[in-house]
Amino acid sequence: MGRPKVRTDAVRAAVLRSAVETLEREGPAAISARRVATDAGASTAALYEFFGDKAGLVRAIYLEGFAALRSRLAEVPAQDDPRGALVALLDAARRFAVERPLLFEVMYSRPFAEFSPDASDLRVGADVYRMTVAAVRAWLDGLGNPLDPVEAAHVIVAAHRGFVMSELAGIAGASRASVDARYRLGVDAVLDGLVAGAAR
Repeated sequence: MGRPKVRTDAVRAAVLRSAVETLEREGPAAISARRVATDAGASTAALYEFFGDKAGLVRAIYLEGFAALRSRLAEVPAQDDPRGALVALLDAARRFAVERPLLFEVMYSRPFAEFSPDASDLRVGADVYRMTVAAVRAWLDGLGNPLDPVEAAHVIVAAHRGFVMSELAGIAGASRASVDARYRLGVDAVLDGLVAGAAR
């Protein structure tokens, strides 16, 4: 008799962990069903049963990325200063991207032709966005500012992603000090500009 098939949550988790580790170690081109399954000590049949195909595996990586980012943001300590709390949230998102750039790329840059997130996938990203909106709302409420927090959050997130992507591309500065200074200047400029624009 052949070996019995074992399809458990633990095996699925091991396969997904293998996929994420391969991605972060070697990049998107290293992701293949055979490679990921072998590294996880599983069969390609098990991988296909869990994830359907390569697109399903990439979708799982994408969702895992947002789960990790959401956990990171949830760990940001509460502050009495609403602006400080918002800046801390943005800083946590930046650190996540810098520490896990290839996972961040899967989440936001679509490096796999096989996978494009559908509406249900995008809702996972929206959960992270709502955390930012809540921080923006608290900041604006503390100022008595009439800006729509959703609109303000959209501007902040778009600008912040630009700062982060420039850093990841290595074009934000020649030293850590210059990168950090330009990042801080950019975040302060966006927040100050929103307040000044509302005042006008």
